[in-house]
Amino acid sequence: MNKSNIVNFAKAAPVRRVVVAGANSPTGRLLLLLLRDADVHVTALVREPVRLTADETVAHWTHSERSFEVIAEADAVVLLTGASGTCSDDWRAYQQGMVDTAERIVAAVGTRDTRVVYFSHVDADAEADNWHLKAKGLAERVLARLQNSVIFRIGPVVRGSPHPLPFELSLQQRMPGETVLLAGGGEQRCRPINLGDVATIAEAAALGEGDAGIYELGGPEEHSLAELAQLVNGRQVPLRCVSAEQFSAQRGVSATMVDLMTRGCAPHAVEATAARFGVQLTPLSLAWPLDDPDSFDEDPAMTPTTIFSFAQNL
Repeated sequence: MNKSNIVNFAKAAPVRRVVVAGANSPTGRLLLLLLRDADVHVTALVREPVRLTADETVAHWTHSERSFEVIAEADAVVLLTGASGTCSDDWRAYQQGMVDTAERIVAAVGTRDTRVVYFSHVDADAEADNWHLKAKGLAERVLARLQNSVIFRIGPVVRGSPHPLPFELSLQQRMPGETVLLAGGGEQRCRPINLGDVATIAEAAALGEGDAGIYELGGPEEHSLAELAQLVNGRQVPLRCVSAEQFSAQRGVSATMVDLMTRGCAPHAVEATAARFGVQLTPLSLAWPLDDPDSFDEDPAMTPTTIFSFAQNL
């Protein structure tokens, strides 16, 4: 992550109070640091008590009266929440984590011109069969009621060593000679985006850059899943493509998440989106190949059971 290009947007707009919901996440923790350096008063909203780099931290925020107050007082809100609990095939977890949280933000903002920043998913659709895409689509529909919402549709997020994220770990050869399993045919294409770029564009949008609307966002390079597996490892490794059902059974990943992995996830006009918000996208070569697995540090913000970092909090 320290290889990312971090830009300071302290002078972009006179915003002084920013709320980050889902702050105890990889993106949230980095965003808190960026906002601190921008001399912004930051309130972190989290589900469980935790110590964070924020002026105020509100735990149990989805049921807290205090969270409603700080959202109502904020100049900007960044919503980073995802499915609550583990990403099982439980619609209620997706509804609570994505749709209900968006409803709470909208209720607290009311008719104010508060800038609200949200990270959705490429191909989000309220009518989708995939519950993750459906929940993201419903959340978008809720947030569209606000006059100043900025929604970024993204796909896989990466960070590189020493704290790689679940998506890149799922593509890494864990021991010499091991075959890397890929869900689907391996030809599905996507544009992984660096975690630093996600945090930076969240900061930029929160501080007033860009216009309200829905934007597609990803990294500067598009590859097939099979190509990404080789890039993650920095060498040719044996690959085996299996069906979604086989992958789910062998890796213990929910059907909803495996379905996402088998889909193409290539956002459009990502360079235009980045330019509109003043962000320079980080190439994969600055994050990959990953170091040896034995050298990785544990990250308290990571949930090992998830494969895609966008499955829960970003």
